[in-house]
Amino acid sequence: MRGVLRTPGVLPLFLASCVARLPIGAIGLLFILHAQALTGSYARGGIVAGAYTLALGISNPLLARVADRRGQTVVLLAGAPVSAGGIAAAALLPAGAESWLVVCAAVAGAAQPPVGACMRALWPVLLHDAAGRHAAYATEGVLIEVVYICGPLAIVAGIGSWSLTGALGACAAFLLAGNLAFAASPVSRRWRPESAAPRDRAGALRGGGVRVLLAVFALCGLAVGAVEVCTPAALDAMGRRELTGVMLGLWGLGSMLAGVAVARMGAPADAPRRLGILLGLWGLAHAALALAGTPIELGLLLTVAGATIAPTFVCANGMLDGLAPAGTLTEAFTWTSTGMAAGIAAGSALAGALVETASPGFALAVLGGGGVVAALVVRGARPLREPAAVAA
Repeated sequence: MRGVLRTPGVLPLFLASCVARLPIGAIGLLFILHAQALTGSYARGGIVAGAYTLALGISNPLLARVADRRGQTVVLLAGAPVSAGGIAAAALLPAGAESWLVVCAAVAGAAQPPVGACMRALWPVLLHDAAGRHAAYATEGVLIEVVYICGPLAIVAGIGSWSLTGALGACAAFLLAGNLAFAASPVSRRWRPESAAPRDRAGALRGGGVRVLLAVFALCGLAVGAVEVCTPAALDAMGRRELTGVMLGLWGLGSMLAGVAVARMGAPADAPRRLGILLGLWGLAHAALALAGTPIELGLLLTVAGATIAPTFVCANGMLDGLAPAGTLTEAFTWTSTGMAAGIAAGSALAGALVETASPGFALAVLGGGGVVAALVVRGARPLREPAAVAA
């Protein structure tokens, strides 16, 4: 991992991507809390967060396709100011303007540049061997979890405990600054797509393996959306909602520690088999969150559930190198994110409704097990075992 970060051109580029992604771990939760503060309803908070993640999931493949065809700079410089503006506008809305809150959240998601996919598309340029790229994906998985831990702790538990408006403003500032710094990097500016790659409407979805991973991460996203809604709701019932940021930080901590372990294991000999096992563990661990009756139990279970996240993404990202059709790698990475975003949007909305009608534990038990279904999908998916030439 140290070798990855010492590669010429990597460190400043990766740090910029981390700054740009710092709000990602906090923004959905902040939209939920901000909407709940304005309307008194977690269900409406789930709708607002769902509007953001759904817009993000729809737009990111389109923006990534533009990046694959015209380069990264135009997408980063055009999208970041609009997205940051949508977040800032949401922060300034008064009570009674919840409809506009949905609009602002959707604008913020639709314009947000796919900086994570842009970073992952550059790894094959910066590191030419398969072992180096596996180390890069693992390094990114670990360090991004550090970012996701710092996001909820610094923005939600820190700034948010003082002012939700200030926390949303900080998200806008980090997103804008990070994307502009990434766009200024020589590596990103010089990157150009494969000119000989075929162009059609299907894009990265020509690859059957990409389509499978899209569905897989949509199922996994149900649990993530449920956790974002149910964690503050469960802590509210326990009288300790101020621990929300800490709890989500423990979720990220578990993912980070597991990512370190996977980096030391090396690339899998049978990637689909490892992915199926990880997805099954994802589903079981997140459904088990329903068993938490105290903040301590919730924190421990979130740490265990988080330990399934980074290894799953490291495995899937490594597989996409071979599954994405030529000239569509940036877009391919966003389709897995889109699947996740769609699942999160559905999970947020469904969890909000189930919290209102039943309980946070019931919502987690129902939605948390989506990973088990995803594991069954992977087990029977032949496209994940096709050689790169067939997938392309």
